[in-house]
Amino acid sequence: MKTFFLTILALYLAANVYTAIRIYQLIPANLWIRIAVMGIFVLGFVSLIIFFRFGETMPVGTAGFFYQFGTSWMIAFLYIFILVLFVDLFRIINHFAHMVDKETVRGLFHHNAITSVIGFGIVALILGFGNWQYHNKKRSHITLKSDKIENPIRIVGISDLHLGYTISKKELTKWIEMINAEKPDMVIIGGDLLDNQLRPVLMHSLDRELQKIAAPLGIYACTGNHEYISGIKNSADFYNRAGITLLRDSVFQMNGLTIIGREDHSYKNRKALSELTKNVDKQTFSVLLNHQPYNLDEAVQEGIDFQFSGHTHRGQVFPASLITDKIFELSQGYLQKGNTHFYVSSGLGIWGGKFRIGTRSEYLVLDLVK
Repeated sequence: MKTFFLTILALYLAANVYTAIRIYQLIPANLWIRIAVMGIFVLGFVSLIIFFRFGETMPVGTAGFFYQFGTSWMIAFLYIFILVLFVDLFRIINHFAHMVDKETVRGLFHHNAITSVIGFGIVALILGFGNWQYHNKKRSHITLKSDKIENPIRIVGISDLHLGYTISKKELTKWIEMINAEKPDMVIIGGDLLDNQLRPVLMHSLDRELQKIAAPLGIYACTGNHEYISGIKNSADFYNRAGITLLRDSVFQMNGLTIIGREDHSYKNRKALSELTKNVDKQTFSVLLNHQPYNLDEAVQEGIDFQFSGHTHRGQVFPASLITDKIFELSQGYLQKGNTHFYVSSGLGIWGGKFRIGTRSEYLVLDLVK
């Protein structure tokens, strides 16, 4: 695992160096402009390294700055990198096809203020749209009919809030108001309620905000991989203080419903789904909370009625969404397989920079009726 992350870091560094050189050649030959632009490149790259190495010992505000800047830079850098690749691809094609005079091409991409403004302007517009799209929460609605349901039940499903350095108390309060406006009987959380560290969550008493969720039948959650990253013991304690029932390879039955919460896929000793369902009353409507949506057929085989998952974020931004679409059978949205219904949420919150490009921030309203 360490070798894998070192390899990723080396590739990220190489991409930053390559892009920085190209941008240095593009921007006007002004000392202060060069210092500012190259400074952003360096700070963007080292911010996450500083955060993950020293974040636990820094003041929360300082750690938050490095985390937010570093994760936002990753997304901004992605689109700068893509633009640079397109320019270099054009240069290569032009070298062989002779579509444009070489001196003209050099003039366009060598210390050219207009080209610089256009290029960075395109990236700024993409990021601006992405930030707006992130804040524009989407409501997904499903109605499922089942003979196992005696009385109508409304469930609101949320996942991947990633409470921490990125999500403020004010923002969480708005989300809770949005959830309560749906008048849910029950709320389910598909993992990753928390982000990398608990310090900002505890400092701002976000557990007290979560207690304001109004759901008469309760709030139920499964673990996500970030609950383990932030420390599973302290994460479980936080869930308890927030009034959320954390189901860790356990089953809860009430009002004709069976809620099954699996440990995250990253937990090596998690139980098989067949072990969790062997004593389940098949006359009840079963809801499975399973953070990472791998092996959907397992839920079908065990007769699960509805599975709610998250984790994927659907890549969060394009073109990363193309990767998650290849990795997961269902990377976002609704699917029925056999008698089992699935919904994979791309997440109400976000990991890192607040941008949604080609994806959506969403919550699910599930109405169960007879």
